[in-house]
Amino acid sequence: MNLPNRARRIFGPLVSASVVMMAATLWAASASAQSPANGFFEFKGGAYRPMVDQEFGEGGGPFEAFFGGDSMFLGEVQYDHHLWDGFGKLGLAFNAGYGSVSGRLRLPDGAEVDLTDEARFRVIPLRAGLVYRYDYSALHHRIPLVPKLAAGLDYHLWRVVGADGETAGTEAQRASGGKFGWHVTAGLNFHLDFIDEGSAAAFDMSWGINNSYLFAEYTWANVDNFGGEGIDLSARHFAFGLAFEY
Repeated sequence: MNLPNRARRIFGPLVSASVVMMAATLWAASASAQSPANGFFEFKGGAYRPMVDQEFGEGGGPFEAFFGGDSMFLGEVQYDHHLWDGFGKLGLAFNAGYGSVSGRLRLPDGAEVDLTDEARFRVIPLRAGLVYRYDYSALHHRIPLVPKLAAGLDYHLWRVVGADGETAGTEAQRASGGKFGWHVTAGLNFHLDFIDEGSAAAFDMSWGINNSYLFAEYTWANVDNFGGEGIDLSARHFAFGLAFEY
């Protein structure tokens, strides 16, 4: 009569431990399993100053005379779709941004001319190209740094708007247009999932975000209609932001 009770006392804890271990194994498996990865969204920004006055040398030019020496803030959004996923990821990227700066005419010594009118320079950079991220070590060897390299073609829209909200210039020649060019970008991403893998797994299950990154990048852009005449919107600038792989 005592054998069943003794068996329960012996095997009961073993069964309970097995259930706990099985549940932990299933949780770990579900946490490590990721949804399919299709591409990236990036949100970034940084100081931006087009090289409009470079043809005038060190003495400055009309852009500096009107808008001063300060840079504008350029905010950008990028989407790229994975073309290849193997030893890193290769994607087709599309990027759009917006930046603006306002100012008044300045004298050579930097003093503003006493004018009531103020103008604003606006630029909308559009980019398309290829981007490669080496994330193999981050995903398989827990090294949280992911280098990135991108290159492609640019088309930048620009416009000078007066105080009345209309495009500056005359009817024959408006202060607006677009310029073609190219860019090369190098960046370094920090894999945020490395900090808290449990939260990263929950983020993936709830929102389908496979990986999250903080990053910094440097862009070298030549946007002058490939050496043509007119305004030069080339720039060299840093950007910082967040990237989400979904």
